[in-house]
Amino acid sequence: MNAKPRGRPRAYDPQTVLQQVQQAFWAKGYADTSVDDLCEAAGVNKASLYAGLGDKAQLYRLALHSYVKQVGEGMATALDAPGLTLAQALERLLAQTVAIYRGARGCFMVSTAPMVAWQDEAVRALMQQALAGQSALLAARFERAAREGELSGALPATALAGLVAALMHSLSLRARAGLPEPELMRWAQAELALVLALARPVGRDAGQRANG
Repeated sequence: MNAKPRGRPRAYDPQTVLQQVQQAFWAKGYADTSVDDLCEAAGVNKASLYAGLGDKAQLYRLALHSYVKQVGEGMATALDAPGLTLAQALERLLAQTVAIYRGARGCFMVSTAPMVAWQDEAVRALMQQALAGQSALLAARFERAAREGELSGALPATALAGLVAALMHSLSLRARAGLPEPELMRWAQAELALVLALARPVGRDAGQRANG
């Protein structure tokens, strides 16, 4: 008697599975996301999930790395868009950020990684690299604005970059707290206006009045 042929294995796209796993971690956080949750989100069994991408800790590291890469690429695209002033580029970045954070999700890294980093050196190192990379992108844009005459260059680009990065992280917390998207955008625009006011050169007349 001939044995029944086995069914064809279900197609397994690691990148798609990783995105689904990321959404599960994003919704519940690392500690409260079980392996069963990950399997359900990915639509695969535990053996397939582990064989394809690794255990829960490795899955989280991969999900975080994927997120950091996507955010970095998105930031670079927004900040380097041709024909935009510094203010326009930064507002585009913040609008993009708010769109990612919508639905009370906040930033995947800010919302989930700090607690994991206490016990996972790889996650802690990835957070450090992500923060440094974001700051470098922002600082480069401020330096470009100074070269092009938009800013006086009196304040260090790294300091201005730090203010915008802090604004983005605060946006994440506010989004996680459930603030609606329009309110998040209004708050971001008001804070950005303060940063740009600090960065802009002071007119000669204003400076003379201040000294008089």
